[in-house]
Amino acid sequence: MAAPSLNDLFRAAATLTGPSGSPSEARPSDLKGVLRRRLAEYDALLGKDVARDDTDLEMLQHRTALEALSLLELLHDRLKAQERQESATATAESTEGGPASVQPLVGTRDMGLIRTLLSILFKWAVEPLLQRIVAAIPSTSTSKAIARASIIDLTGLPHDFSTISSIASRLLALVLPRGAGAPISHSAVTAALLNRQLPDLVVPCIVVGWLPKSLASDSIRTADEVRPLVMHLISRLPAAHVISAIGLGLSSTASSLPYVRKTCTFILSRQLLRPEGIRGLCESVFGEEEASGEDVALDKLEHVSRLLGTIPAGMAPQEYLGIVLPRMLMLLSLEDRALPHAYRRAIAFSLSRMLTNEENAQLKENTMNLVFPMLHDPIVNGAGNMSPKASLNTIQVLLTNTDPSPHLITALLTPIVPSLYSLYACLEGAKAADPILREGIKGLLSTWGRLVSSEDVIGTIWQIINGEGSDWRVDVAGEISRVEGESGSDGQPLSLFTPESLKEAEAAGEFDVDSNLLGLKPDPVRLVRFLKTLDRSDVSSDLFVQLLEAYRDSRTQKDPDPVKTLLYLQLVLQIQKQLSTDDASSVLKKPEHILTFVKHALENPRQSARNFAKQSSSNPGLRMEDLRIVSDDESEDESEDEEGDSDDEDGDQEHGSDDMTTTAVKLLLSVLEANPDLSARTAPVLNDIFSLLEPLSKAPQEDLRGLAREARMVMTARLASTSGSNTQRPSKSASGEEDPRETYQKALKLLQDQLLPVRAHGLMLLRQLVSARRDASGQLVGPAIEPALVPGVLSIFMQSVQDDDSYMFLNAVQGLAAMVDGFGKDVLRNLVNVYSEGLDGLSASAMSQHDVDMRTRVGEALGQVIRRCGEALPSYAAILIPPLFRVIRASHFPTVLRTSAVSLLAQCVKTNALAVLPYAIELSDAMIDLLQVESVAATQRKPSPRSDVEAEADAKDGAEETAAQPPGTMDSQPTSTNSKFPPLRRAALHFLTLLTNACTARVYETGHADGLLFPPGILKRAKTTLGYIAAMDADDVVRVMAREAVEGLDQLAEAIVGL
Repeated sequence: MAAPSLNDLFRAAATLTGPSGSPSEARPSDLKGVLRRRLAEYDALLGKDVARDDTDLEMLQHRTALEALSLLELLHDRLKAQERQESATATAESTEGGPASVQPLVGTRDMGLIRTLLSILFKWAVEPLLQRIVAAIPSTSTSKAIARASIIDLTGLPHDFSTISSIASRLLALVLPRGAGAPISHSAVTAALLNRQLPDLVVPCIVVGWLPKSLASDSIRTADEVRPLVMHLISRLPAAHVISAIGLGLSSTASSLPYVRKTCTFILSRQLLRPEGIRGLCESVFGEEEASGEDVALDKLEHVSRLLGTIPAGMAPQEYLGIVLPRMLMLLSLEDRALPHAYRRAIAFSLSRMLTNEENAQLKENTMNLVFPMLHDPIVNGAGNMSPKASLNTIQVLLTNTDPSPHLITALLTPIVPSLYSLYACLEGAKAADPILREGIKGLLSTWGRLVSSEDVIGTIWQIINGEGSDWRVDVAGEISRVEGESGSDGQPLSLFTPESLKEAEAAGEFDVDSNLLGLKPDPVRLVRFLKTLDRSDVSSDLFVQLLEAYRDSRTQKDPDPVKTLLYLQLVLQIQKQLSTDDASSVLKKPEHILTFVKHALENPRQSARNFAKQSSSNPGLRMEDLRIVSDDESEDESEDEEGDSDDEDGDQEHGSDDMTTTAVKLLLSVLEANPDLSARTAPVLNDIFSLLEPLSKAPQEDLRGLAREARMVMTARLASTSGSNTQRPSKSASGEEDPRETYQKALKLLQDQLLPVRAHGLMLLRQLVSARRDASGQLVGPAIEPALVPGVLSIFMQSVQDDDSYMFLNAVQGLAAMVDGFGKDVLRNLVNVYSEGLDGLSASAMSQHDVDMRTRVGEALGQVIRRCGEALPSYAAILIPPLFRVIRASHFPTVLRTSAVSLLAQCVKTNALAVLPYAIELSDAMIDLLQVESVAATQRKPSPRSDVEAEADAKDGAEETAAQPPGTMDSQPTSTNSKFPPLRRAALHFLTLLTNACTARVYETGHADGLLFPPGILKRAKTTLGYIAAMDADDVVRVMAREAVEGLDQLAEAIVGL
């Protein structure tokens, strides 16, 4: 019989597969008859005379599958023969100039028949055979004897194994008819087999070709000839196709056999090592439809990561990673259109998992050692196979498509941050820079700064400040390149500017206050702006303190770098300017380190100056003073006239230390203002700072003294505010009046304000709280404030008394007087102690003007208290009069205070003379003694006959002399202890006059002289002394007051005689 034609073969295929939609095929119960009928028609069509007496459905299906294989072989041979014939014809026609056509045409219907034949083959022959073989072969390791016995004796495995081996060999013969090493045979049959049924082909080949020797026997032989054919076949197919087939094989029932799974894993790892293996893996996992989508399933990402992170068996980790990692980085560096989004994300995800694999430390370390140099070297050293731009794109893609891991970002970005910042600064200042690249670098720096620990951020910022990082250049085309060696100057020196260039620079804003005119690196304005974008108050606060300390240390160095010192100063100023107002990134929100710096700066403000002077004096080398030509004596006058040009380094250092002290106090005030809840209770270091501020509140520098007093006031008010925080929440009273506790907190808040009127209003509210008040019935009751808050309020008033502004200290004086009215003797005793303390010590002889002013203002408060006491003054006499008397007798006290004490005693007499009755004799005697001892007699001058011209000349000379040497007064010398000043005698005379008038009035009121306040024995002595002073004292006012006092004594005598 002649060989069937191609059409006959396709008709036979149609007969064997049956027409689709046939009613007889729709009934599963008649499937056996259908198959028998198809086989009979198929045999008749091909002229076969085969007796088929199969009654078993499984056997009919098996025979149908084998016939399908045979038909596929015939179709493949016929198609190849037709192809060769047409190819020969096409060759002949092409030599004659005709068209060439070598491929036979196969219709869609015919391709469907081929695919159906393949499906029948694998469904009814291969799959049943595999199931029986897999069930028969043990999946666990057993002894060889038991394994062989179980296979040979108990099952029909040899026949099944032989059959599937034959099928696999016949299918491989279709694809590789000339064996391993030959090209793949192309036909419609092989195309359908490789494109749609490759997993079904590879799995049985692995089962029969890789059967271990321990499972093989005489009747079950390993198909060794299959292995090279399979390996050659998969090496000629695309990696994506093979990986998909092996993946499906791993999910089949045959994968339960250990050697099958091991073989599939080996083949899969080898496919990944192919140049297109990683891309093929992504293509097989995601497919073409998912590759273009934005959403990628997490399980697929983890599947890709797991495959790429598994080291093949028998391969060193360094060798495997050395092949895979560079290819992964190369794929990540491709442009967006060259690699689908899903592939890019899967590769980045897998690389990040390998870099952060905590379970496999060796894999993590090896990956870091290979990946980081490949990414860092192009940026830091300008080396490597990648360009800096490609390396930046790879890093950006890696971070964009991975989880935000702080450890990964720290290890990946921290080593290159100095270079990245330098590049960002270059791109920000270049007009031709790529804006996408600039924003990408900015995003990398921001991500790094927000996720990395504060220690790493601060350490890296210091590397930038110290000048680490590459220099970069941007050309006209926008390409970036590193600058080797020393970089040139950013701008033109001022000395070389022409008038035109100066105008251009001024128009461009180069002479702005914040412009980097001196070319400092890094630019302070830009660096602080970058810190602000990080929004890390902890980093800004710590860095601010470290910059202050570095600036202070640079001022104390022997040979400081002026550029570095200027850089520190500019950074400090820019941080104060840009990062002290924003609540989110304010450097004042983390006050712990700042308060520690303030404490150190206040503890030894001049230690740095002394150390510098010691170093300068001990330097045996050549100094600038040794090169001076003009002598010190000749240049002394010039240095006095030009203080700014003085070469006194010690003076400069002392001035610098004063500046640092002032800066520290200002910084303290800023911290207190930015943290309303900060007090000595929450930060105990404020107690030490409060003590260190006390000598500064008496400093000769007015600005420093004012700042120190303001800081002490705020700290006192803050501590007083927290002392009442444990009380219940304030509420409105029934009458609608504000609760005293709410008023108290409001007053303390106002006292911390920077505006003077606001602080004064706070004092007024406190004064209202401590003042006595009347209830609804009109009865006088105690103050509304709680007694536990009295010490804090008293301390606030005492701090305010020291204020230089009269508006403040007068309000404080009235507040102290109101406190005595409200709380009585305890507060009065405290005021008297403050006024008279130091009587027995040496500090009174060295009292400063600040101390004198404070005591004088407390004396004003005592004067108001005395006046308000009225008839109740005798009950307070024991608290007031003895300390005042001791102040009068203290000759080492300033005369101003002694005069003030005498005036307070006079006020006591004026208010209620009975209060002085127990002390009248001692006080009167003391005043007379004071007048006798401290009186200054006038110089007696007799007039001589002289001409008017001589008299005018003498008067003129005297006036010039007086103008040249003005006499000292108590107002010009407030701390002087000179008791000859007239105000002291005036006060004593005033006291005696008031005492005399009080005695006179009492005599007239009572009608007798019993209990006379002025003893008769002293009366005569007083009249004699006062008469002498009225005639001889040098002060006109004293003489007038003495005569008035004598008149008062005469009136007292007349009153006594009239009785």
